Amino acid sequence: MPITEGTRAVPPPARLRTVLCTCGGLYGALVLQRLRACEQLEIVGIVRSSRVIDPTFGFVRGALAQIRRSGLRYALYLWCTTTLADWLCAFGALGAVPTRTTKSGPPVLTTRDINDAEGREFVTACAPDLLVSAFFNQRLRPATLELPKRACLNIHPSVLPEAKGVDPVFQGLLHGAALGVTVHFMTPELDAGRIVAQRLVEPCPGASVFESTAVCFREGTELLAAAIDRIVAGDGGQPQRGAGNYQSWPTAAENAALRARGAALLRCADFVRLLRTRLPRRPDLQAWGAAQTRRFG
Repeated sequence: MPITEGTRAVPPPARLRTVLCTCGGLYGALVLQRLRACEQLEIVGIVRSSRVIDPTFGFVRGALAQIRRSGLRYALYLWCTTTLADWLCAFGALGAVPTRTTKSGPPVLTTRDINDAEGREFVTACAPDLLVSAFFNQRLRPATLELPKRACLNIHPSVLPEAKGVDPVFQGLLHGAALGVTVHFMTPELDAGRIVAQRLVEPCPGASVFESTAVCFREGTELLAAAIDRIVAGDGGQPQRGAGNYQSWPTAAENAALRARGAALLRCADFVRLLRTRLPRRPDLQAWGAAQTRRFG
């Protein structure tokens, strides 16, 4: 139905054409499900990353490099968060992030580098208003960031500027730091753009890195959905307060230290709950997340 302004009928605003960039798995599936439910957005393309460590590495070489850096246990954890989680999501009500283009869905590109000619051509053909990055292990170069008409947004599972980079939830559980999530505009510098909204996140007691990260992405997508109208209205967010810190891939020694603290990368119960579409769990803390939300603009 058209909106009426006085005596003049105004058509409802068009939905924003949106490209999602992700590695898939549970985190990507949670983000995609919420974005699809957002009335202001239309998913017109999905970019799935096939990168392992470096865009020049194939899967085997990348996997070996990951094992050398982080140990076999963490490399298996990454496989579980992506490939295995894709399979489990496909069997559940949540649904997996598509791996190929179908007649009923948006076009899908799987690539090691969204910045190459094929990646830029794909994004250009989607003619997006927004590009949303979530659980995506590639940095966008300036030429790629300029393709969407309105903005490129990232959902990062930490309270920026702290814990930029790789797997901040792992580092937070390792060091006993507060967990959180930030929605920010993307820039060529990693995790450095102006902040739209951020929130501290309280996972359930004893939650694994896998489940805690899922909670962060779930809450981050809610923040993004709530901020769409402000972004369309021209809200440019607020600069990050300080330089913060950057964390690279966890080392094998850090994995051992995480286990020594009694924490876990993932638990068998995570997969049981995922199949029952009960992962991530919501902690029994009414309005806790809303009370911890920091909105900018």
